[in-house]
Amino acid sequence: MTDEIKTIKKGMDTLTSVKAVYKYLYSTFVESPTTDEQRRQVKERFQNRKCLWDEFTDKFWKPIHAFQNDVPFFGSRRVTIPFTHRTGEVYELLGQKRSPNVEDYLDFLQELASEYKNIPLNKEDFNYAIQVLQRLEAQLSLEGRSVKNLPVLTANSQLRLADQVFIADAPWHKDYIDPNLILHSQVSVKLAKSAGIFSLLRDAIERPMEVSTAFNTKGNDWCQEWQSTLNSREFISGLRRLIFHEQDSEPVVDITWLTTAKVLPASLITVDLLLKDENRMASKIPGIYYFDKFKIIFHIISSDSKFIIICYLAESINNQLGQYALKNLLPLASIIDAEPRNIKCLLDELRIKSLSIDDNFLASLATLEDSFDLGKVEKWGQQWAIAFYQWVGYSNFIQDNTQDAYELSSKTLQLPEIQATVKISSVRSSLICLQEAEWSKIAQ
Repeated sequence: MTDEIKTIKKGMDTLTSVKAVYKYLYSTFVESPTTDEQRRQVKERFQNRKCLWDEFTDKFWKPIHAFQNDVPFFGSRRVTIPFTHRTGEVYELLGQKRSPNVEDYLDFLQELASEYKNIPLNKEDFNYAIQVLQRLEAQLSLEGRSVKNLPVLTANSQLRLADQVFIADAPWHKDYIDPNLILHSQVSVKLAKSAGIFSLLRDAIERPMEVSTAFNTKGNDWCQEWQSTLNSREFISGLRRLIFHEQDSEPVVDITWLTTAKVLPASLITVDLLLKDENRMASKIPGIYYFDKFKIIFHIISSDSKFIIICYLAESINNQLGQYALKNLLPLASIIDAEPRNIKCLLDELRIKSLSIDDNFLASLATLEDSFDLGKVEKWGQQWAIAFYQWVGYSNFIQDNTQDAYELSSKTLQLPEIQATVKISSVRSSLICLQEAEWSKIAQ
């Protein structure tokens, strides 16, 4: 009993001393004129010290953990101390805020993460974390800010940094991956993306481990038809047109490799899922397609549904377009499944913008391609050059082929006189690929 009395007396003495300190701070820094620098120094000294007395909880709190407005979403780790005259002004001086800001929400999440380390949050703290993440998103939007690599909740109710977690935007992989690597479904994807979280669809790397070709299936016939379409000049032109429609600028991308591409149905595709640092996330999971860049082969998992296979093929082709990848794959799937001669009309009906290249020029090149003969390369090269410069706007060509190269000159009233040298050193097909620098010289 004596010890209890001594403890109470000691507590009362402490509280009396603290109130005396509050009175001094009020008279010195609130009532009397002070500079902002002086007040800043006081706040910096005390905001992380337990110096605010709360009668309701019967203990001292750090000013950075105390707020004037209600903060039930922080649970018992933070406190509400309503503003009162004199005392409230001293508490503000020491660092108490009216309401939490972005840093307060982040501190709470980091505190929870440190406390739990690598174990799931209990139900109560999980609910607090969800509420705080929601409020953090609203506060960031209000302030027009974003925060990188903040702690987010995983599917296993753990708090992990955003750069260690993936959005589950590839649900077919989700069941094969550690839930501690997957963003919890109750966490805002928008907030997670702004924090730098990874995409399971875009950032996880599929590395094929086994590919088995299917035989004697419906898919074999379909893939053979689509391969013929992919190899056609009409498909190349159509794909460039689709890119132009979305990008609104001439695509500077080489897709002529499609003329030699193969499409094969697969009975089995298994892949390992890797992070960008080559760490493995999952092993031997089912895959749906694989593009062999060295052999230029599209391996597509076989199905009894033609629609499913063509969707996989369209997606696989689109993945090879890099920055020119299409957002709408329906027109692409449509031209893959069309007869090459019908592609232009199909795109017209779909109201896809035309390329700026004149149709007559394309027709001229088509005629040249049909007449291509490896035994008459030089003559074909001359015809190609004339067709190209006719498209630019020239006519009345003077030819001089007395030298090794083919000399071509022309002039019109509207365009400057040109002198072009055409020489084909080696050729294997009627498609001529120019580098970007070469096109730039032509444009000049």
